[in-house]
Formats: sequence, C-alpha cells, structure tokens
Amino acid sequence: MRTFRRPRRLWPWAVLLLVAVAFPVGLQFRSGADGSTGSAASIGAGPEVAARSGAAQDGGSAASSPGAAPQQAPTQGAAGTDTPVVGPKLARSAWLGIKVSDLMAASGNVRSLTAAAGGQVLSENVVTAPDPTSGPQMGSGANQSVPPVGVDEARLTVRVPAEKLDGLVTELSRIGTVSYRSSQSEDLTDTYVDTSARIGPMRDAVAQARALLAKATSLSQIIQLENEVTRRQADLDSLESRLATLDRRTSTSDVTVSLWTSATPAAPVTTGFVGQLREAWSGLLDSVATLVTGVAVLLPWLVVLLVVALLARRWWARRPAPARTSVPDPAD
Repeated sequence: MRTFRRPRRLWPWAVLLLVAVAFPVGLQFRSGADGSTGSAASIGAGPEVAARSGAAQDGGSAASSPGAAPQQAPTQGAAGTDTPVVGPKLARSAWLGIKVSDLMAASGNVRSLTAAAGGQVLSENVVTAPDPTSGPQMGSGANQSVPPVGVDEARLTVRVPAEKLDGLVTELSRIGTVSYRSSQSEDLTDTYVDTSARIGPMRDAVAQARALLAKATSLSQIIQLENEVTRRQADLDSLESRLATLDRRTSTSDVTVSLWTSATPAAPVTTGFVGQLREAWSGLLDSVATLVTGVAVLLPWLVVLLVVALLARRWWARRPAPARTSVPDPAD
C-alpha cells in the first residue's frame, strides 16, 4: 500500500512575490530620493540643467525673451507711496569651451580679462599632471555634483558686471579655439517688483509692532508682542535677503570657462560593443540597487509576515491529521 502526498513548495512563489513587490517599491523610493536632491545635482551640471533649476530658486518666475520684458504698473504701498517702475531685470549666465595650447597661460589670460572687466574669479582649477598626493579636486566639498577636472584641463568660474558680460565673452573667445559657447537669460522683473513692493509694508508692520510693544504693560501682552515682532522681523529679513540675491543675480553675471589642450584625453566612448556592455552592466547594477532598496523598505513588513507565517504553520501542525486515502498497489 502506498500513500500519495502532494508536495508543497511555496518558497519559489514567495520569492517571486517578494521581487514583484520590492522592485516597484524600490523604484518609487529611489525616484523620490533623486527628485529631492535635484536642485543640488544641477550645480555645475551644464547650461541646460542650471537653466532649469534657476527658475525654482526665485519663486518660479516665468522666463521670457530679453526684448519682451513687461512694463510694471506702479504699486500702491501700505504707507500711500507708489513703488517706482523698474526696468527689465535679467539674470544672465554664459559657458565657454576653449581649446588652447598652454593651460597656465590661458588661465592667466582669463584672470586678466576678468580683472579688466571689473570682475572677480570665483573658482579656478588647473590640472597639468597627475597629482600623486590625491589633492583636492573640482567637485569636492559642497559642490559634489561638478565633475572633477582631468589632466590637461582647466575650469574657471568668473563673475563680472552684467553690462560687461558680452564684451568679456568676446575677449575670452580670442584666447583659443571655441568648441562650444552657450548663454542663458532669465527675466526676474516680476519677482523683483513683487519683492520690492512687499518690503515697505513689512517694515511698517515691524515698526507698528515695536510701538505697541513699547506701550505694553502686562506680561502676557509683552510676550505676545515680542513673538509678533520676532516673526515680522524674520519675514522682513527674508524679503531683504531675497531682494539682495535678486540684485546680485541681475547686476552681475557668471561665466564658466573650460580649457583643454591637444593632450587632453578624449571622453570615454559609449558606442559600440564596449559601450553597450558598459551600459548593460550599469543597468544591471541599478536594477540590483533598486531591488535591494525595495527589500529594505519592506523589511519591517516582511518580519511581521514571517512571524505570522510561523504561527500559522505551528497552528496547522497541531490540527488533527485528516484520514488518508490509501490506494492498493497493483503489484499486490
């Protein structure tokens, strides 16, 4: 007599279910993490990314062409005075790529031209040979997203008065062979006028709160008015700081200059079999990282489900065994 039992192998299905759930969870979690750091990653990531992130830093003001800057009507302030009409407020930036014969000489020319235009050098990185001491690289510290400067390369970021931008770009283009040239203009007129109009009433509100605080007699009134003065002063400081930033962005312009020579190593080629293999390997690593992230996110729930499964299995094992159906063996 033989007893037939159906084998139960549930663990492969459990693994498939875990992968099916963990992968979309990990993908969503990583996409959210990338989106939260999108603004930081745009620093030094090129003209296109920097242009897209610039609008978010100033309240999402809409960009328009320089020739179509709108005229603003006078704004009536709280004190009865009109905010004067301001001209177009444009934030301009430029990027240059130049092939030169001597990095050090070309970097010196960039510094000299910047000084002649009344500007200043914000950062300078020139690499003419490998550094055996592993010294600081471009992109270290707070500016992690900027790619490091390679051997026989240089990168300088300069700041000049806005009216000197076109002349400086023209002069810089003469120190070598220009391989790329890009510029970006953003109209901040609306944001500038709105911020300027809000500062006057906010100053009046702070003065009124301070006047009431000077006349307060009870302790509760003093505490309440002090909190109100602190809040209004913080709002006023924020507006003034924002206006100062807008003034700086519209009165000065940044130029990023990349220099290289004939000895500069070419960028790695991503086409062909090797490039496809590298992209496939990178995609595999991304998939594994996404799956591991999803499992990590689901780990607390997996622990709870495992405990429930163990308890259910123990309860099932203690149940009375059902009567088994026996089938006679043909050999008997």
